[in-house]
Amino acid sequence: MDAEALLEEDPVTSGGEPLELTCNVAIFTIVEAQLSLLLTERNQGPFRFQWELPGSIPQPDEDLQVTAARAYAALSPDVSTSELEQLGAYGLPGRDPRHRAIAVVYWGIVTNIDLDTFQDIEPSNKRLVSVSEFASDDFRFAFDHGDIASDALRALRRSLTQTSKATELCPPEFTISELQRVYEIVFETTVSAGNFHRKVHNTPGFVQPADTSTQTQQRKGRPARLFQAGPQVNVSPPFDI
Repeated sequence: MDAEALLEEDPVTSGGEPLELTCNVAIFTIVEAQLSLLLTERNQGPFRFQWELPGSIPQPDEDLQVTAARAYAALSPDVSTSELEQLGAYGLPGRDPRHRAIAVVYWGIVTNIDLDTFQDIEPSNKRLVSVSEFASDDFRFAFDHGDIASDALRALRRSLTQTSKATELCPPEFTISELQRVYEIVFETTVSAGNFHRKVHNTPGFVQPADTSTQTQQRKGRPARLFQAGPQVNVSPPFDI
């Protein structure tokens, strides 16, 4: 029997139960020296007043990554995000008590969010939640989004050890010390400055020199060199953090 015949005979779900496909997105940023995740509070249905990752239902002719980006853009239309990366598909039966539900999840990062502007953008049920808060036992996630958020955090950290993606969490021009601080915030640890600087400078393309006329003056000694992000490169061997 060919594949098309199998598809014709196999119902979408047993008993005619509807199946819902959504695309969700885990967006990380650093706000006030804390790694934070964009979440929205549910205002109806199951898990009301609990927090979930932004999501949208894909249109018939829409790529799933575009759907995920649309879910994020609706909450922060004036802030651009890094290229989204697919985290995985989540479809454990019972994850949604109403029907069979499958979520395809992407993750990405943003920088330089203006909190005042962000909080004024509708809807008002969105919030940037620090990792320390959402990782606590008291935080109330809807559905299985707590597990998904943990998976997304692991994906972010893995990416930062293996690539130069951390530069996307920096301002357009930054010092190596500011880049080091990104790692310390994301991994919640202290990073050896000497080893870190050597690793960055010994990885071709990790950072690119910025205009030297905009160097920043340190308290003592010569001005600190400014750098900017270039195309993402792999780090080999990975950071040991």
